[in-house]
Amino acid sequence: MSKQVSLPSARTGFVALLGSLVLTTGTAFADEVSGSLDGEARQWHVLQGEDGKTVNFSELSPGFHTVTVQAHRNTRYEVEGSVSITFTLMDGEIIDAEAMYFPEARMTPHFTDENAQDGLVLETVNLDGGTARLVGRYEGELAYRASMFREPDESNTVSLVVEFDVTPSRED
Repeated sequence: MSKQVSLPSARTGFVALLGSLVLTTGTAFADEVSGSLDGEARQWHVLQGEDGKTVNFSELSPGFHTVTVQAHRNTRYEVEGSVSITFTLMDGEIIDAEAMYFPEARMTPHFTDENAQDGLVLETVNLDGGTARLVGRYEGELAYRASMFREPDESNTVSLVVEFDVTPSRED
């Protein structure tokens, strides 16, 4: 006669580990990017692939970082419907930023705010240590850019709000 031993399932173990993480740290880190485009609610996805993550940062020198928060409308890489906020930090302060929205399956035309630092607020910036984390919000008007060789058309704009709570990967 065999004796059955009851072992916790992998799912139960994962839920317990996740619960422990939430209790220990107060929050579980997730790559969440949401907001609105011209007032219409949107959800975007951070992607992870062989070439890295679409949310990343590089340290150019101590205290000097470049950061990219790029997210997609679907759970696969595609240009159409994606958003990108790139910025430079010096000792934790935003010194330069650009926000972009790509309405088509090509890089141009797109909408851009080349002075996005005015609408970008960072609540949490942790780029050192074991787990990097960024929490922030961008809100602004993006101007239509027909091609990379033309200036943005300030008479054709979209309103973009992006809120993010992300764990960027380090790129060196």
